[in-house]
Amino acid sequence: MAKLLSHPIRFAILNDMNTPFRRLSPSEFGDSRGKPLSTVSYHFRILDRAGCIKVVEEIPRRGATEHVYEPVKRAMVWKGEWMRLGSVVRQVVAASALGNAVQQTGAAIDMGTFDQREDSHLSHDTLWIDEQGWEELHVKFQRHLEDLLMTSQRIRERLEADSETPRFLATYFMATFESPAPDVIGKAADGT
Repeated sequence: MAKLLSHPIRFAILNDMNTPFRRLSPSEFGDSRGKPLSTVSYHFRILDRAGCIKVVEEIPRRGATEHVYEPVKRAMVWKGEWMRLGSVVRQVVAASALGNAVQQTGAAIDMGTFDQREDSHLSHDTLWIDEQGWEELHVKFQRHLEDLLMTSQRIRERLEADSETPRFLATYFMATFESPAPDVIGKAADGT
């Protein structure tokens, strides 16, 4: 799993297929990212062999076959695999995932969709806690994530059953992590 997620193209494929959940072919991905089809197809096959994605449709195209894939399981809930990744790989994956969340938020602000709905929401807090407090936060976030994933699945199934319902993209992200102390952040910013 570390080898799978440590390659930026494979991480981007899984990210694109999970946020939002969608089917994707190597040619669609390659065209959107400006990557050669041969390179992208190789990475799709690696993810397919690893059981991360599967072929759900084969479309004949000018003497070739375009394979369309969908995710087998949501990338964000690979708890066991995540813990087996090395620290460096986890940091790279976390930076890539958070970078995508920040990019989506920035695009929504720039395009005027962030506050399009009166009930849009953004929360942020940093607080001093102890081990018990960390456990309380972790349990709450885990429960909310599991509930959100089940809700997302129900929404996806409902929309697949009713193609007439108007739809729009929505983004959410959740994170809990130990923060560096303010004096450490200040020293890092000053270069000291």
